[in-house]
Amino acid sequence: MAALKLLEPAPSRVTEHEGPAFAEEAPAILPGMGRLLFGIIKGGAVGAGLGLLAGKLGISTGALAILFYGAVGAVVGLVCGRPIWKQETIWTPILKALFGFALGAGVGYAGLRWLGGVHLPIAQIPGALEHPLPQVPGLFGPAVGILYGILVEVDDAGSSDAAKAAAAKPPQR
Repeated sequence: MAALKLLEPAPSRVTEHEGPAFAEEAPAILPGMGRLLFGIIKGGAVGAGLGLLAGKLGISTGALAILFYGAVGAVVGLVCGRPIWKQETIWTPILKALFGFALGAGVGYAGLRWLGGVHLPIAQIPGALEHPLPQVPGLFGPAVGILYGILVEVDDAGSSDAAKAAAAKPPQR
């Protein structure tokens, strides 16, 4: 008798009206991709705006350029993610800005040190034809901004108010 039970097919959890049982538990990819896209757009816009300003001011090499890339990271840390007024404490945006400054300055230093031979000849960006990539703030500033913008947006994606409300709601039986 036990052998016959082993040969019987297992009862299916799929019905005609409900669809697959795992469909309710499947992760939603689209909100995460939206946050990724927001990080690219916001970080790129901040980096491009500040990069073009630095290009007009002639900031392209040396310690001033490293400080500039740090400033790009700091501003991206303030702009990307949850808005400042929706943060739980004032320390969250301050820490995002400080970490962004450190990351931007580190990426700027690494770029100036190791990417000195990389050229992207784009005629529309001032200085891109004759200088290497890290010495063109109009190109390297958006790269720094996009890098940190993606990190901040994806990090803040899991801490939404809707997720907190759903976690606080008692489970249904």
